[in-house]
Amino acid sequence: MEWKDDTQDKIYKDKYIKDENVLKSPLILLAIFVIISIMSQEFDLEFELESVVPRLEGLRSLIVYDSQYVVRSLIFYHIVPYFSLKKLFIAVYSDTMMRRIHRTYKSIPDENVASLLDNANIIKVGMHENTPFGNLYMFIDIRSDWWDELVEVLEKFNESSLLLFHGFSLLPLVYGDDAWRYMMTIFDALPDEITFINKVSSSLYNEEMKRFMERFNDVVIRIRREDDFLSLGGVHWIGVEQSIAFDVRPGYARYKIGEDGRLARI
Repeated sequence: MEWKDDTQDKIYKDKYIKDENVLKSPLILLAIFVIISIMSQEFDLEFELESVVPRLEGLRSLIVYDSQYVVRSLIFYHIVPYFSLKKLFIAVYSDTMMRRIHRTYKSIPDENVASLLDNANIIKVGMHENTPFGNLYMFIDIRSDWWDELVEVLEKFNESSLLLFHGFSLLPLVYGDDAWRYMMTIFDALPDEITFINKVSSSLYNEEMKRFMERFNDVVIRIRREDDFLSLGGVHWIGVEQSIAFDVRPGYARYKIGEDGRLARI
């Protein structure tokens, strides 16, 4: 901002600088932090990860995230272990996304979680049949009308299955408006009582996708990075943004990745 060299503008400039310095004062920052802390305690009463995860059984859940690390912690350290008695299916779209989830699998230090993924049934939509972990349940050539074949597979599942989608949020980028027709066909093929987890990066979660995905899913879980201005480092707000189930209430709480890789409330 440019300042004219007259008295009135000088007074305004001095006031502007003074107000700006007040906002930077340690006491003001502390007061803001206390207010946020009080608000976070109120949110904590609304959301508890350990109580929400069991209630996802039989529901279709979408996780919207802004951190790859945090969403992997949520899925592989909390959701998958809780539903370990179910038959785990992971549907992967494209060889590139298969490579990415394999890198995650290789880096998991917890032997129990790695063992669950070792026994996972992989449905791969891609160009190559090779699957670096788990058991190849079905390979579908991505160069074919793959969604019809995928629908035939999904129709055979039941309430004893846990199904994870990986990479399917790319469909609107690849197929444009046709993607929503494919997605609706895929979702209609899912059995009513299956426990289903899908995810999408917040960078892709535009208004068009939001309109569709909120109607395809029963619960929308959101992972938001806390503002760096007040963050203690690596803090995220995690919670239920939308829900059609009365026992899965909307609300947020603050979480941080612990030394063991799991999410811990703070």
